[in-house]
Amino acid sequence: MKKKIIISLLLITLTFLPISAKTFSFGVKGGVTLSTLSFKGDFADNFTSDNRAGFFVGPMLNAKLPLGFNIDAAVMYARETVNYDNEQGGTSDNRNLIDVPLNLRWQVSLANVIGIYLSAGPDFSFNVGDIDNIENFIKGSLDQQGVDSSSLESQTKTLSMGVGVGAGVVLFNHLNIGFNYIIPLDYTYKYVLEDKGMEFSSKAKRWQISAAYIF
Repeated sequence: MKKKIIISLLLITLTFLPISAKTFSFGVKGGVTLSTLSFKGDFADNFTSDNRAGFFVGPMLNAKLPLGFNIDAAVMYARETVNYDNEQGGTSDNRNLIDVPLNLRWQVSLANVIGIYLSAGPDFSFNVGDIDNIENFIKGSLDQQGVDSSSLESQTKTLSMGVGVGAGVVLFNHLNIGFNYIIPLDYTYKYVLEDKGMEFSSKAKRWQISAAYIF
């Protein structure tokens, strides 16, 4: 249901954007990410995760709308690190992503020198890398607990969706500095033991600090 709402809002935004936008500007955006995992399922109590740093960078588009509103869209390469820990040890994996955030912003400015903004919108992350380290670690952890992991199946999706909320400052109408929190709507990793009726999943929660320059 949440995904249907986000997709509907996205389609409405894209439909009316060409009609209502005053100006389009292009820029470049980059920053750092802190990622941590939350766990759910049959083995959730066996694992922990802490914050790990990553980065993102790519081109962006800004469209000015009436009444101080803007729409920001970007297509960025992101590299994020997530980790699984338990009593026997731990492992980490680098997530290689194509991240596509689309944010509606409301901005107020003072004499075109400094402004502040609030933003919210959907975030689409496409996984373009392998996650073998985590799958092998989970198999080893289950085997140590006496659970046969030979039938473990990964059902991790290529596309993960979330909702981003944030705020920031704008300097001289060009430099944007902000922070963003991305709330996951679906699992990032999912593993299933169908013959035992067991499943285990985790979600990646992300904090981002970004800098963007609009030309």
